[in-house]
Amino acid sequence: MFANKFTKALPSLARKSVSLSKKSVLSNAPRCVSSISSTTNANDSKNIANKESPSPRFKSTAVDNDDRIHMNLQEIAAEIDLDEVAENKAEGDDEAVRDYTSDKSKSGTPSPWAVFDAWGAGEGIVPPLDPSDEEKLSKASVKIPTSEEERQNATNETEILAAYDNLLKSRSSVHFGYPYNLMYNHEELYEFMKYSINNLGDPFITSNYGIHSRQFECSVIDFFADLWNIPPEQYWGYVTTCGTEGNLHGILLARECHPDGILYSSKETHYSIFKAARYYRMDAKAIPTLPMGEIDYDILASEIEKNRDRPVIINVNIGTTVKGAVDNLDRILRILNNLNIPRERFHIHCDGALFAMMMPFVDFAPEVSFNKPIDSIAVSGHKMLGCPMPCGVTIARKEHVKKVEQRIDYLNSVDTTIMGSRNGQTALYLWYSLRKKGLSGIKRDVV
Repeated sequence: MFANKFTKALPSLARKSVSLSKKSVLSNAPRCVSSISSTTNANDSKNIANKESPSPRFKSTAVDNDDRIHMNLQEIAAEIDLDEVAENKAEGDDEAVRDYTSDKSKSGTPSPWAVFDAWGAGEGIVPPLDPSDEEKLSKASVKIPTSEEERQNATNETEILAAYDNLLKSRSSVHFGYPYNLMYNHEELYEFMKYSINNLGDPFITSNYGIHSRQFECSVIDFFADLWNIPPEQYWGYVTTCGTEGNLHGILLARECHPDGILYSSKETHYSIFKAARYYRMDAKAIPTLPMGEIDYDILASEIEKNRDRPVIINVNIGTTVKGAVDNLDRILRILNNLNIPRERFHIHCDGALFAMMMPFVDFAPEVSFNKPIDSIAVSGHKMLGCPMPCGVTIARKEHVKKVEQRIDYLNSVDTTIMGSRNGQTALYLWYSLRKKGLSGIKRDVV
């Protein structure tokens, strides 16, 4: 959580410490930011010292008697002088951090670069739990009784759930650090939570389990296949539990297509890619990155050249975890071409957990689609779209999936996915979000 006080000095601090142009912010917006720190030069420090109210520091660097670090967010919000913030901001240069997310007509996740945002201050903030609620959520209170005596002395479940609801309200009101879209409304779907909806088996081959949401899952897959430009007869995909599962599936297909291949990915890649390499006993190389977080193309080319006798498996990042860096797919393809690596000797998976869904709606953004020689794309569903449960989508070329397909008689379907039983609720929620937003709604959220 980022809980800092806006002061009169903040705009100048932001201009000096975050020297990012609008272009670089938009092209490298972080997928996950855990904290933001500021540094100032000697002149800034002197100017700040002359202000009536000195700028507060993070608790880890503030002196122990600094009472302001104990203020709650409502007290901090009450002291914000918005008029002066706006005045100071107007006097700034073009490199000032700008507020891109306070427009309430937009429903995307608030930008971590925003100078002021209604999500971070104001009446919407729910205070922390009181001691009685904290006690109801203690390990002893939530323990499942294993004897009649424990059951008689146990805290009432309704009271525990009420306390948990208060906790979630408090945490969600100041949610910061993960790019989740928390602005969603799925009340129309609550009725379906009473059903055990299971999409076990392949999404395109109906199993003998009748309570499923395959028609909705296939509709979601069709949407993303169209978004990423792959013809109907060439694609396969499914709704996953999260972006990590999509990556695990994409790298599994790569390993099956090239059992002796080497996996190349930047060192700033999401941990799930290297987890896949460990799971599948693959040789993998973490390639150093350029300052903005992209893979170092020269080093990548050098490593591929040194291992020409083995197939090339590349994970292309469409938005790294911390810096939001996008690897240049076209440049990587040029490297493969210049090294005379034939198409049958390389495999490309794209980890697009957040940006793969956004880039098709951004003018002049690099194209990431199956029009190019890539093999799979994975994206998260709970980030950009918003969903009360983690989920995602993976799309791959159908020809590769045949290598992992196995017939399961008792299911009357085939095994092609990472999981066996699959949550049918997530497919329904993703379908609902896509139907309600439509292309125009998604573009509004992105732009």
